Amino acid sequence: MTSEFSGRCVIVTGGGHGIGRALAERFAADGAKVVVADRHGPRAEKVAQRIGGLAVPGDVASPAAIGALVEQAVAAFGPVRIFCSNAGITGGFGLESTIEEIDEITRINLLAHVWAAQAVVPGMLEQGGGHLVQTLSSAALISGPAPMGYTFTKHGALGFAEWLQLTYAHRGIKVTCLCPNLVNTGMIGRNEDDEAEGVAYTLPEGLGDIVEPEECAEQTVAAMREGRFLVLPHPQVGRSFRRKAEDYDTWLAQTAERLRPAT
Repeated sequence: MTSEFSGRCVIVTGGGHGIGRALAERFAADGAKVVVADRHGPRAEKVAQRIGGLAVPGDVASPAAIGALVEQAVAAFGPVRIFCSNAGITGGFGLESTIEEIDEITRINLLAHVWAAQAVVPGMLEQGGGHLVQTLSSAALISGPAPMGYTFTKHGALGFAEWLQLTYAHRGIKVTCLCPNLVNTGMIGRNEDDEAEGVAYTLPEGLGDIVEPEECAEQTVAAMREGRFLVLPHPQVGRSFRRKAEDYDTWLAQTAERLRPAT
């Protein structure tokens, strides 16, 4: 049976490792023509060679680089039908963060989503529609424990995704946001060149289960097919989000108590 992704041009940023790698592999398995973008060129090349895609090194912190990425993708595989804004970093740990640190994380975790949409949505509208996939975080829905910069950029990216959905859904543009908690990637200490599943890490209690990148990719594809906006690989994130909405003050007080350092 032919997949709806077969022959479609798909771009995945941060595609050389982690969730991005898993997304690239998943789309390729369904016959998509995948462009693997990553600022670590050798990782992008390794993944692209394995799945028969195109590797494009570059940094999504630059709107010019995103524009060039889209141009290369269109030249190689035709109009972009799916853009996965997956690249992200952690940083901006507190109020002592430097201007440079805050600028970098804002560009990569938030503004890159905006620049990607500016680069691909006009072409998607000409084609009758397209899909924007944003890899965000549970931090987009429930603050803590996460650095300051990571928290506000993920919140902002979710707000932008909602705006896109509200503004362009009637014109065939779909948006899906992946908001996991802990995933077995380099952000929690995994060797980003180790692509084996099931690598175990010892982490503080209370942070929840660790899921594999492949599970995130599988759930994302399922959500895209079902037309769902939000993907929550960790069900407890959804439960906490509902508690937050039902009683914001209690949620804030309880979360603050849980995160307060022991004395």
